[in-house]
Amino acid sequence: MRSSLLIGCTLVLLTAGLSGCASIPGKTEAQQVKTIDELIDRTLPDLYKQDPNTKEEIAHSVGYAIMENDIVKVPVFGEGSGYGVAINNKTGARTYITMTRFDIGGGDGGRIVRPVVIFQSEQKFKDFTEGAWSVGAGAEAAAKVGTTGAAGGAGSSDAGDKGYTIHMITDSGVAATATVDIIHVSPVKLK
Repeated sequence: MRSSLLIGCTLVLLTAGLSGCASIPGKTEAQQVKTIDELIDRTLPDLYKQDPNTKEEIAHSVGYAIMENDIVKVPVFGEGSGYGVAINNKTGARTYITMTRFDIGGGDGGRIVRPVVIFQSEQKFKDFTEGAWSVGAGAEAAAKVGTTGAAGGAGSSDAGDKGYTIHMITDSGVAATATVDIIHVSPVKLK
């Protein structure tokens, strides 16, 4: 029990530290834009292959966000960080973002996921691009199959009636979790 508490405290400190360390890869603005463009170019075809209806969903949405997150989960605690972009469908404006998360709950594993959040609500999109805190609870299972994977979830993963939907693409790793997660998204300026 004491070692679980120690691990938990360590992960809390790491997650707090990651919020300052999470950044978009690249030393210059041009390199960071290229990283984001490659993320978009890699993610949208995988998303449309996984769920063909999402192409129309994105086309009719207020906007959408594509992220890449590294997540590590040990029994009881987990943490992750990542980066991405939110794209306004009306204006084409891009908001570059970083993300940190902390999970409490059962399960373990490590994985890289590319969440795509599609917004039907202008207010939810605005809240997200201005820096959103989200607390969710759910169960998730993810597995890599071939070059991409799929993630299935309950709880916070399917929130269409809340003004947005979330789709997950798993790049590597295997995990099964039942957690309460705290996610922080922050807008950032490129270098």
